[in-house]
Amino acid sequence: MSEQPATCVASDAPLVRSGRALFAVPTLLGGQAAKAGLSCASCHINGRGNPHFLLAGVSVAPGTADVTNSFFSAARGNGRFDPVVIPDLAMPGKIARGTDTRALEAFVRNLIVEEFGGREPTPAMLAALAAYVRAVRACPEGQSVGRRLADQLSAVDDGVAGAQLMIDRADLQGAQLSIAAMRHQLGLIAERYTGPGLAREREGLLAASRALQTIGEGDLARTGPALARWKDQFGAGLAKRLRGAEGRSLYDRKRLAKSLR
Repeated sequence: MSEQPATCVASDAPLVRSGRALFAVPTLLGGQAAKAGLSCASCHINGRGNPHFLLAGVSVAPGTADVTNSFFSAARGNGRFDPVVIPDLAMPGKIARGTDTRALEAFVRNLIVEEFGGREPTPAMLAALAAYVRAVRACPEGQSVGRRLADQLSAVDDGVAGAQLMIDRADLQGAQLSIAAMRHQLGLIAERYTGPGLAREREGLLAASRALQTIGEGDLARTGPALARWKDQFGAGLAKRLRGAEGRSLYDRKRLAKSLR
């Protein structure tokens, strides 16, 4: 399990947590990116860079991507292979991040809609994504993190917080995408629970994901209470079982290394 760039988020406010959840869901980008399972977090692990990102026809070397490739958007495809190094979002960039100009919101909207052909984001979604990017900081030198069960359960919690925030803002699209982010994390967890001895955990994850799908198909008035019940049941039941079985899953470094050989 490779170590990933560590991030220290300057704020853990609901708006930042909402943006962090949306940042990691492929559905946000839509089109070919979503079909390939790529999200903003695929290029920017923990909101930082991704030195391991490598996609045939899009990357020239690990950590690079051609964002004007027609694979992502036929409208933006320029017919040239010109990959660039994926930037570290904790570092200052070309786009002003102050809240006075909203240049960051405009940039994020352009990336989603123009570069990737995704669905037009709502104002609440843009506010959340921009708040998360503004909050990303580099951790002290030498720190790094891996993908652990606790990290992904925390990401599920981010999705719950994000969905509730979107519900409070009467934003059905944002709530549905937050729930999609939760389902995506459950799928990533399921990938680590392989083998006949973990069938119960995999079945539980599938059932939990299907329950979220049903919740996401409801109206806003019912989504909040249903999601709260789901969270209570998940935390008291399946999440505890997952933690108990973590040592037998591919979250265990030795098991993962053996499976990759």
